[in-house]
Amino acid sequence: MKKTILLIATAAGLLFASCNSCGNKCNAPQGIMIESDSIYMVNDSTVADAQTFIYEGTLPMTNGNIGDVLLTMQTVSLNDDGTYTITTDYVNEALATETDNGEVLVVIGMPTDSTAVIYELVSANGNPKMNLMMAPDSSLVKLDSNMKPASVNPTHKLTQKK
Repeated sequence: MKKTILLIATAAGLLFASCNSCGNKCNAPQGIMIESDSIYMVNDSTVADAQTFIYEGTLPMTNGNIGDVLLTMQTVSLNDDGTYTITTDYVNEALATETDNGEVLVVIGMPTDSTAVIYELVSANGNPKMNLMMAPDSSLVKLDSNMKPASVNPTHKLTQKK
């Protein structure tokens, strides 16, 4: 919420400074329209391009299974909600490869860390939600239902592919 207010205030200041006294209407950047003394945010999909983030690594799965995971998230920016596709190959089970997709919800903050970035993967297929927290090294760590790391093994994380 603070980021949104700061963004709107900054945009308003820049627009009013650049338009100065242009009357009721002026040429504003695409996505923002000034009319009278109000600012309207226009939902325009051309304002920003979609970005794709790809992560891979090993994560603990249910019932003590370990999975080799490939996660693809597509968002407008790193801090926006988006979509995901996840493919899991189970290491220590005879299970087939599983693929799931759905919506990524970005949550900022949790009780133990107000700056934590959490990606909540909400399945379109009815699978349980998965929470991944961004670590200081920009890798993703799976969280359990208590919002604690699901594994103490330092290799159980997803690293961003370059």
